[in-house]
Amino acid sequence: MKNILLIMILTLGLVDTQFAHEAAEKNSKIEWTNVILKNYATFRSLKDLDWGSSFLIYYHQDIIACTAREFTRTYFSPGQMISIKDLDKELIGWKMYLPDEPTKFILMDSLVLRGRIEKRFSILNLSKPFLTFALKNIHRRMIPLEPDVSRIRNKDTVFMVGYDNKNKLKIVQGIVETALKEKYSDNEIRIQTPEYLNFADFVGSPVVDKNGKVVGVFNRAYRLKIDHKGRIINESKVVDDFHFDYFVQATSMRSILGKDYIKESGGTRIQSL
Repeated sequence: MKNILLIMILTLGLVDTQFAHEAAEKNSKIEWTNVILKNYATFRSLKDLDWGSSFLIYYHQDIIACTAREFTRTYFSPGQMISIKDLDKELIGWKMYLPDEPTKFILMDSLVLRGRIEKRFSILNLSKPFLTFALKNIHRRMIPLEPDVSRIRNKDTVFMVGYDNKNKLKIVQGIVETALKEKYSDNEIRIQTPEYLNFADFVGSPVVDKNGKVVGVFNRAYRLKIDHKGRIINESKVVDDFHFDYFVQATSMRSILGKDYIKESGGTRIQSL
């Protein structure tokens, strides 16, 4: 009986390893340098934005741009957050460009999915940490991703794709870890990663599944200091035996597009350059 259990455990381990290898191989074949875009935006009162990433997705018969709301501040950011109703007045212009060819860029039009980004209930203003834009144009080199609004299971394998501080493209595998061990993630996806992805240009980049479909938008990376008893402790606390666990917080495509989103057939109406 013990031998049978051991064989089953080893077999499951080999299946998981093979699955992760095949998923990583599929994602490595995508031309990510034509998927991950960089931001440049100008505002009336804020400083110019020249950091962070973005990407395109298919949306019904169109293509739209997705990025993180961190660039106009969120509840995690210092300073005052720009409300969605004020963003049109504050924003002068926003473009997204190919990192290796900044002259190849697309221009943002107006915000779309406004009601999903921010809702007001009486005195409460409920905001989500993503931005979605309609486009004025698209460049033929840029590759949109197919969104997936399926619920993300706890312990699913996902991949973060973005640029580190040396402008090197990285594909990092992570495991979904719901905070209270719930069966599924919902609006936000909590992902444990093998390294600390605290890079400016990972913010706004896509989180994808094993097939390269985008399941979320990268918002922020954080780490937890763990003592030898497995307890979370303050980073400033001095202890002899500790380690860090690394996490990414992402907004799910289910939260962005809605659980009832269904892809419509038909080509994009946006002009390609």
